[in-house]
Amino acid sequence: MKTNDQMKPDRYLRWHKARQLHRRIVEHLASGGQVMVATHTRVTIFKTTHVDYFKAERSGLYARYGKRWDCIDYCAIRFSK
Repeated sequence: MKTNDQMKPDRYLRWHKARQLHRRIVEHLASGGQVMVATHTRVTIFKTTHVDYFKAERSGLYARYGKRWDCIDYCAIRFSK
């Protein structure tokens, strides 16, 4: 068994940040706001009906685009009313 000193630092940090951002997105959408996710080539605006289109996993934050789930960890995310 490994000791705390031997374990990789921040090994759950990505999952923690994904859960925090997921909670913020869901709360914002529930209050009637919009969330804009921008990649280099595409901008998608999610509205109140799209609350189920986001999920946080150990590998990051994902958004649903059609039938696939895309990682949006490094995308620009904007919140608007």
